[in-house]
Amino acid sequence: MESYELFSALFDALNAQNAQEKCVKTQAIWNNFPNLKLEHTSEILPLGMPTFAHFCPIVPKHKVPQGKYLKSDLNVAHLLHSIAHIEFSAIDLALDCAYRFRGLPLRYYRDWVEVANEEVKHFLALIKLLESLGFCYGDFGVHTLLFDTMKNCDILLDRIALIPRGMEAVGLDVNPFLCAKVQKSNHSIKQELLGVLEMILQEEISHVSKGNVWFHFICEQNQIAPQNRALEYFKILKKHHFSFPKANAQFNAKARLQAGFSQEEIKMLEDEIFASQNPK
Repeated sequence: MESYELFSALFDALNAQNAQEKCVKTQAIWNNFPNLKLEHTSEILPLGMPTFAHFCPIVPKHKVPQGKYLKSDLNVAHLLHSIAHIEFSAIDLALDCAYRFRGLPLRYYRDWVEVANEEVKHFLALIKLLESLGFCYGDFGVHTLLFDTMKNCDILLDRIALIPRGMEAVGLDVNPFLCAKVQKSNHSIKQELLGVLEMILQEEISHVSKGNVWFHFICEQNQIAPQNRALEYFKILKKHHFSFPKANAQFNAKARLQAGFSQEEIKMLEDEIFASQNPK
């Protein structure tokens, strides 16, 4: 790879000009991780535009085609593109989690580089299916919500609470809904897509679990007592105006427990979702 220093290599991957370059650079960082030096005092440079802005039309979130009914190749392509964009954005979320925060244990950096490498695997699996239908990443509009959240959240405890334990955890809720939707379809790639979604679910549980480990590590560093951490987590979500999907998903308590959420957090989150979906 071009650089043998972790943080400069991460910055290069974050600022890749196309999807293939980002995937290749991320895989190289993971494959070379044991040989990379960590210069914690190197400058932390600001993020520019997301890689996908070079080739994807940027639209408001509600304008992104979702593939509501999976009857035609175009419908399925819309769904695949929407999920692939989340996975591509998740590569940056993991890379930046390793890049932006310094002075942490080596395992912290290894964890997030591993997550980024697995997000590449998810993205490439979805793109393979998308291309089998005659489409490619960049053919449809995408939003910048995940990238913007990442860019605007530079407090480590908030970042871990908001992204792996917030946004990515929502993926655990949405995945069974997507599988049920695909299961009802008669499309030719149905079984392949279900296999990819199952692989994503299992590895996302691991990703959220890593977020859980580092959330508690940082709480320990910040002298936040274990009995106060659920409230601290919820306070961070509120501070950043975190919201749950109002439709199309049910709370996946089983997967969240597997990923390390406490029963107290589960109860608080379920109450919040109920309140947001059933306003008085």
